[in-house]
Amino acid sequence: MIGDACVFALPQISNDFACEYGELVTRRAGPDIACKSAAMQQQCACVYERLKQIGLTEFEFEDDLTQVPHGVWAKIQYGGLLGLDALCNNSDKRTLDNIADTIQLVMQQYSELGMLPVEQITTSMKAYRTRRNKK
Repeated sequence: MIGDACVFALPQISNDFACEYGELVTRRAGPDIACKSAAMQQQCACVYERLKQIGLTEFEFEDDLTQVPHGVWAKIQYGGLLGLDALCNNSDKRTLDNIADTIQLVMQQYSELGMLPVEQITTSMKAYRTRRNKK
């Protein structure tokens, strides 16, 4: 059985990032990513909540879907994941082959997510640029 929606669905739907536990599903609102692992989903949710706290503070927004621009959410997810990957793997990639690997490394190295080096993550969030549609 497929689990609930993945908190990092946006980067996977755009095919920029992948996850071994993510599975493309169709919901009434359109395509979505479901997580095949309840344990992994819980870890990802914890990391995403911390990334949201860091990102919303940095970009000076409250946690309100109606007020935060889509681009800020993208920077938090994409830039946040890339920042975590750079932190754990000392890499400088623009995509991730397996989000789960990065999340598991984060959980191993920083069991207390409050200890994540915020400056490195916010630098990655601010540096992330969404792709522009070519007309």
